[in-house]
Amino acid sequence: MKIGILTAMEKEATSFIGVNACTETVGDFTIHKFNMGTNEVYLVVPPTVGEIGAAAGVQLLVCRYDVQAVLNFGIVGALTDEIRTEELVYVGDVVHYEMDTSPVDHVPGYYTSFQTDSFTCDKQLLALAKASLDLPVVRCASGDKFVSDPVIKTHLHVEFNAQICDMESAAIAITCRMNKIPCL
Repeated sequence: MKIGILTAMEKEATSFIGVNACTETVGDFTIHKFNMGTNEVYLVVPPTVGEIGAAAGVQLLVCRYDVQAVLNFGIVGALTDEIRTEELVYVGDVVHYEMDTSPVDHVPGYYTSFQTDSFTCDKQLLALAKASLDLPVVRCASGDKFVSDPVIKTHLHVEFNAQICDMESAAIAITCRMNKIPCL
């Protein structure tokens, strides 16, 4: 299987990259190619953090390397005290909190073209991951902002029932959905 992995920063990628990895540059993207078991892995690091780099990175993985699944790995922010610093979690679904048409439809985060306000990660990939390492499954509020304000954190938790936040997961989940590629 061809697996794509996206990390927002090079330092998040280092735990995957072994001595047998080959690295290439495509435009401003760095791609590390290696094998993991019987799988071909293509790990892309966009030139910048955030939604646009993540979406472009996923599209690069799909179009150039024909990946069959995309995994997102990286550092996130906690929105509640339930998630501790350095705790590992899986994301079960993602809401894009910056998508906001609520003045006309009263539903923040809602995508009319998909008829949803959240994007569920692939249940089979999640089950495989949990069988290997049983971790909590959480909801991620994703937007192109670094969130440090406690008021905003509380709002994201209350409004979207999210436990964590990041800057890339919504873009990854939406781009994968548009390409009919499973993601976790």
